[in-house]
Amino acid sequence: MQFEYEYQMVKPAEAWLKSNGLMVKREFPTPWGICDLVGCSFNMRNVNKRLRLGQKKPIGSHFRTMLLSHIPDENEAHPIEPAHLIGMFSEFFDEERIISELSRLERDKFVRKTNYGSFYKLNGWMPIHKKLVALELKLSRVWDVLNQAIANLEFADESYVGLPMETARRLVRSNIVSSFVKNGIGVVGLNMESHKVIRSAEWNMRGIDPILQAHCVERFWRQYPIDNLT
Repeated sequence: MQFEYEYQMVKPAEAWLKSNGLMVKREFPTPWGICDLVGCSFNMRNVNKRLRLGQKKPIGSHFRTMLLSHIPDENEAHPIEPAHLIGMFSEFFDEERIISELSRLERDKFVRKTNYGSFYKLNGWMPIHKKLVALELKLSRVWDVLNQAIANLEFADESYVGLPMETARRLVRSNIVSSFVKNGIGVVGLNMESHKVIRSAEWNMRGIDPILQAHCVERFWRQYPIDNLT
């Protein structure tokens, strides 16, 4: 039975991601649109380090993730003063918002305030994930899905396109495959009840946006079975 609609491809695509030990989210928001599926696996050693620090909640918004990235780790550098952070972000956020976000990070145990009012980060676990995989689905529009997969290299360690099985097999025999090879994009062939990697993605060496990636991973932390580990 052939796919008639793209939504029919979601179930076998999700099964492929899960077969690789990944937690999966559908319709994953990105700054440039919606990615059909994203899968994530966690580094258990770093998970346990984070939990020992009492950091059970996700970091939160993209801005909060960015703010945390500018706070030095404990014992690695001098703590940072709020005034310095306010100066860094004042063009985009007012002082009240920045102080509020710092307070939230402190309450959730991601940062600690010194006796002098400056902050340092409680870390030792970053990055928390092992792999983040993006998967875009299309019935036929190969160039469209390739461009979407390339955009996903901003946050994903591996980026794939999912196509009907015969379309995927024809693709890797065509000249178009050179553009997939050039960009390290993988191809998954899908049937109603099965899946097969036709071309493996290459590990992303193009320069991931680390703050965007960390924010994406934190969305999976919301569904992580933390209570089973504590």
